[in-house]
Amino acid sequence: MQVIKKNLSVLIPFLGLILVIALIGIASEGSLFRATNLNNILDQIYTIIILAVACSFIYAHGGFDLAVGAVFGLSMMLSGYIILNMGGSWIALPICLAVSLVCYLVTGLVTVKLQIPPFITTLCVQFLCRGAVTMISKGNITLPAEIGVANNWTLKIIVLLILLVASYILMHHTVFGRNNAAIGENPTAARQSGIHISRVQIMAYLFAALLIGIAAFFAMARTRTVATLAGAGYELDVIVAIVLGGMALGGGMKSSVKAPIIGALIVVILSNGLVLTGINYRLTDLVVGTIFILVVVITYKRDRNGLLPR
Repeated sequence: MQVIKKNLSVLIPFLGLILVIALIGIASEGSLFRATNLNNILDQIYTIIILAVACSFIYAHGGFDLAVGAVFGLSMMLSGYIILNMGGSWIALPICLAVSLVCYLVTGLVTVKLQIPPFITTLCVQFLCRGAVTMISKGNITLPAEIGVANNWTLKIIVLLILLVASYILMHHTVFGRNNAAIGENPTAARQSGIHISRVQIMAYLFAALLIGIAAFFAMARTRTVATLAGAGYELDVIVAIVLGGMALGGGMKSSVKAPIIGALIVVILSNGLVLTGINYRLTDLVVGTIFILVVVITYKRDRNGLLPR
């Protein structure tokens, strides 16, 4: 029986993805599989997968992140502003990485060292980053055409594969990854076993920051513009992706890189497909939110101390 349950927990996210694709494909009368729509889906999935995998390292140790979308947006906006005023599109990636690293270093230090709940810390960082974007910009920024050189699918796929393989190895085959998950499983036991909890948690924030900075750069290259609301709502997309992929928000030893990837595919295809089927775009969040609540109710572990991080 335990083997069956274990196999089901692994298969359910895959079955959910197949079901979503089949239902949306039928309901949209094949519009889901049109070349132009598939291209839009790929662009959306690319960003959400990287962000969800990045945040999975934070959720793995019992953390929480409401700042990912705002940090993503600030990285793009500050990078775009500097490019326009100083020139040289080559500096876009270093700036995106630097902004993201600074934001998540501050978030990690405040959360870990001051023992402030990550829900509160990341919410504050979200407001600070959004406020900074508003101060920096006076509207949407149009970037030089040469930054679009990086919007190359060969390059993007190579980068994505490198990031996913590195993330998988780091989470599942390194001491850091095992310690990070052990903290989410039982922080008291992790501390008693000699794990340096604060160091591991800050490392998780910094690794997530690297991936978020890279995602921001490729989003800039794809759109060649930076909107004042860039990244808005991504924090919720990431949470939904992680949960739909089968990973608990409280983290623990069952944390995986697979979960956010599958979840990201489900979220993007579902959101895209609902629009294709003629449902008002204003209702897509309602549908996705309802599904999210149902999944949480079904999969929520009653023996945990709560849904939000401890």
